[in-house]
Amino acid sequence: MNKKLGLLILLISMRCFSQISYSSWVNGYLQINSYNGNTNPDAYTLTLSGNGNFNVPYWRISVRLKQPVTSNKGNYILPANKISFQPVSSSGKAYPNPVPSIPQIGMPLNVILKEGQEVFLIPQSNAALFNQPAQPNGYYNLQIKYSLTLAGGSYLSAYPAWITFIAPLQFTAYDQYNNIIGTADHNFQFQIGTLSGSPTDIPELSMQFGASAMNANLEFKNMQDYVNGANVAYSNALIVKSNTNYQIKLKSLQPQFSSSSGNSLPLDSVLLNLIPVSGNMGNVYTVLLSTVPQLIANGGSTQNAEVYYDMKYSTQANDERFINAKAEDYTTTLQFEITPQ
Repeated sequence: MNKKLGLLILLISMRCFSQISYSSWVNGYLQINSYNGNTNPDAYTLTLSGNGNFNVPYWRISVRLKQPVTSNKGNYILPANKISFQPVSSSGKAYPNPVPSIPQIGMPLNVILKEGQEVFLIPQSNAALFNQPAQPNGYYNLQIKYSLTLAGGSYLSAYPAWITFIAPLQFTAYDQYNNIIGTADHNFQFQIGTLSGSPTDIPELSMQFGASAMNANLEFKNMQDYVNGANVAYSNALIVKSNTNYQIKLKSLQPQFSSSSGNSLPLDSVLLNLIPVSGNMGNVYTVLLSTVPQLIANGGSTQNAEVYYDMKYSTQANDERFINAKAEDYTTTLQFEITPQ
């Protein structure tokens, strides 16, 4: 057998779609009067628009904190992981079908900011930017609204009343080739007033990927990979920190592995398992990929220290689904979620 097949698993040449543009606006002020924190339900709105015929699959939207969230006098810093975005609604017009909904796009329901790291509000859309109007240059418009939350907790007691913080954020829209459709910089302002209630600790959990694990590539390079099964492992792929018992669940945002030519492979042809690195006492579970959230790890409090997991992808021996597959790249996007247990 002389063919090479690859599975590209995305974690979330120059080709530009000139007919697509990105714009956004914000309601950038949030006042906090309680130890419970607060939410701005109309914080960020993005628009992707264009004219004529186009089909742009797998587009993405990211947000990046450009510098620490600093007080107006520069003497206090607000932790980035206390700030998060939640999708609220999608609306607009398209031909011949309506614009996609939040579930159809497949966006995470809560995205937490991270210091010095780009995070994705939409890691890879399940629904294309698609327009086939009956009239030339028919208009397309997709508008997505997000809320913004500042988490509550006892950490708020460290700040004097009526202090103001500024979070400088950069939003970027990408096409499927990682070309930039557009960017926008927006500042968000948080003012902490006189807080009601009592300081309370809430569960604090964080999870991030090692750089090498963001785009996993499982390849079939020779006959032995088909006969024995292919596998690939990434060291220190998942980094977890928690002040409470936690669990990690995994699901695919797409219903199958798909190629650019429209071929597909089933998700359950690939297994994933985490491997605790020395000092990590977490429990791990091997799963077949699926769109259904599955438990892949759990553990006790890390005492806010970072613990590490290696990540391994593999296939079963003599799997005819790969033997009979057309040799090309197939992709999907996986979503990991950490919650208190």
